Amino acid sequence: MGHFLNDSELSVFADQLSMILHSGISVLEGISIMRDDMPKGEGQDILSKIYNTLEESGYLSDALRDSGVFPDYFVEMTAVGERSGMLEDVLSSLSGYYQRQDSFKHSIRDAFVYPLVLLGMLLAVLIVLMTQVMPVFREVFGQLGIEISGVSAAVFRISKVLQVLSIALLVLIIAVSLICVFALRTKKGQEFLSSVVYCLPFGRTSADLLSCSRFSHTLSLALHSGLDIGESFEMAAKLADQKSFQKKTKLAQDLIEQGNDFADSLRESHIFSGLNARMVSIGFRTGSSEEVFERISASCQEEADDRIQSAIGMLEPTLTAVLSILTGLILVSVMLPLLQVMANIG
Repeated sequence: MGHFLNDSELSVFADQLSMILHSGISVLEGISIMRDDMPKGEGQDILSKIYNTLEESGYLSDALRDSGVFPDYFVEMTAVGERSGMLEDVLSSLSGYYQRQDSFKHSIRDAFVYPLVLLGMLLAVLIVLMTQVMPVFREVFGQLGIEISGVSAAVFRISKVLQVLSIALLVLIIAVSLICVFALRTKKGQEFLSSVVYCLPFGRTSADLLSCSRFSHTLSLALHSGLDIGESFEMAAKLADQKSFQKKTKLAQDLIEQGNDFADSLRESHIFSGLNARMVSIGFRTGSSEEVFERISASCQEEADDRIQSAIGMLEPTLTAVLSILTGLILVSVMLPLLQVMANIG
């Protein structure tokens, strides 16, 4: 199919199949029901492919992997659910996880809309000033015989260049905008955007928090499915998607093998904060480690959202200030020669 299902589609799929299993219907029959209810198109084709593979292999995880539209995390956790006989619970948890992921991405996208619109409007004002208004003043000053120098001369030279390149600049802006829109619709484009965002200070911190959220969610699901803590940790480490976080899990694994306490190893490798590590330690002693890991997962995702929202909130006044200063410089470059003319007349 060439692309993964989005978070919303994954959440709906997991939720529907979980409810079907809860009703006592088999996985194979459930997929058949979902396929029959699906309108003709790509969705029905995917479910047909899943049904055919499931009928041959008997394993839902194999069918999901063979379809090529489910991410590794979804497939691996489904396999855990099948092995432990807790597929219904795993699917229900996956539905909640991907629903949170979808809400998170929507909130980030919505938060970016206003700054981008603001940036576009201010740039449009600057371009109009430089390519339409400034040439008029330059011609007037030339007719009056006013000699322009310093900042004013530099601004007028830039205006002249932009006026010549205005059509090419407009085409370039439109082309870049279209490329960005289409790129964001592809997996590689989204990965590239993520890599750019992760290069920023707030992006790196948010990426670590999101990796921690997935790591905690995997531990919670694996423990709930009956795996011991060693197997759960190996699976969570294997499914880590950020290289920097993979280094942390490797360090934690080394510390655990050296005989260190599990919670302390997570803290010393900087996977968990001191507070979260303490919660994990208490969770193991009280037999509520699954719930603790699930709470940490939700908390990390919420903190990542807050950090990005805060960073974007700081971006808006910064953009306004920078572009306002640029607009002020342009206006000053016009006003200075005019003041000179008025002084001469006086």
